[in-house]
Amino acid sequence: MTTAAPDATGRRDPVRALAAVALALFVVLMLREVASLVVPILFGLFLALGASPLRERLVRRGLGRSAALGVVIGVVLAAVAITVVVIAFSLADLADLAPGYADRLQTVWTDIRTALAGFGITLGGASVQDMVSSATIADLAKSAAGSVSRATGSLLIAALTLVYALSGAASLRQRAEAAFGERHALLTGVERFGSDLRRYIVVRAQLGIFASVLVFILLLVLGVRLAALWAFLVFAASFIPNIGTIIALVPPAVLALLDAGPGSAAAVVIGFTLINLAQDYLLQPRMMGSELNLSSLVVLLSIVAWAWILGAAGALLAVPLTVGLVAILEATPATAGLALLMRHETPVPPTMAPDPLPAKT
Repeated sequence: MTTAAPDATGRRDPVRALAAVALALFVVLMLREVASLVVPILFGLFLALGASPLRERLVRRGLGRSAALGVVIGVVLAAVAITVVVIAFSLADLADLAPGYADRLQTVWTDIRTALAGFGITLGGASVQDMVSSATIADLAKSAAGSVSRATGSLLIAALTLVYALSGAASLRQRAEAAFGERHALLTGVERFGSDLRRYIVVRAQLGIFASVLVFILLLVLGVRLAALWAFLVFAASFIPNIGTIIALVPPAVLALLDAGPGSAAAVVIGFTLINLAQDYLLQPRMMGSELNLSSLVVLLSIVAWAWILGAAGALLAVPLTVGLVAILEATPATAGLALLMRHETPVPPTMAPDPLPAKT
C-alpha cells in the first residue's frame, strides 16, 4: 500500500500509483482467501509479543533463557487450554438451555410486538419456536462441532507460531541489522511498532481481566447463567475498541431478561456500563494513555475492514494490524503523509518548533 514516488519534475507517476492500488487490492483479496491460515499465525505472533516481557523478567531474575522460554510457553498454553475447556463446556450448556428458552422468548417477542403495535409499528417474521426448533439446534450443534474441529487445528498452528517466535526473537534484531543495516528506517519503525503494540496487548489484557472478573462477580450475584462464558466474552471484547462492550453486553442482558425479567436485565446493563466507565476512563488513561495515537474514525473503519478481510477474528486483531500498517507507512517517505492522516495527534518535529523569544535587554 504505497503511493507513487515523484518523478524528476515533482509529479507523481499515475501508472505507478495505479499499480500500487492494484497490488494492495490483490493482497487484500489473497488475505481473504487464506484467512483461516493467517489468523492463527497472527494470534501466535501477538501472543508471543505479549508474553516476551515475562520471559525477559524471568531471565533478569536469574532463570536461564531456555528455562524461561519453557515457563512462558507452558503458562500461555495452559491459559489457552483452560479457556478452551471453559468455553466448550459453556457452549454445551447453552445448547442444552436454548430449547427451554423458546417459550419465554416467544412471550417477550409477543409483548414487544404488542407494545409497538400501539404506536402503529407492525413487526412480522417467523415465530421464535420456528427459529429455535429441534432442527435448528441440531444444525447449530453440527456447526459447533465443525468449528471445534477447525479451532483445534488453528490452536496447533498458533502454538507452533508462539514457540518459534519466542525462541527466535532473541537473535531477530541482529539478523535484521545484518540484512538492512543498523539505522534503516524500516527497523526503527518496526521497533517502535513492537514496543507500542506490546504495551497495548499487555495493558488491554490487564484491563480485560479487570472487567471480566467484575462482570463474573456481577452475573453470579444476579444469578445469570453461564457467567464464565460471558466473562470471557468481556475479556475478548476488551480488544475491540468502541463497540466491544456492546457486543459483550447483549447475550447476558437477554439471558437475564428471560430468566428474571426487565429488572435483572437493567441491572446487567447498568453494571456493564459502570465497569466499562471504570475501565476506559479511570484505569486506561493511567495505564496506557492514548489508544496508540490512532484516529477514532480510523479505529472504527479498521475494525470493519479487518473483520471483512479476516472474519470475526479480524475485529480482535484490527487495532494491532492497523498500528503495524501505520508503522510501515511511516517508515517510507513516500507514504509518511498518509500515515500522518491516520494519527490522532500530530507530533511536531523538532525543526518546526517555534523559535524562543529573544531575551529583553
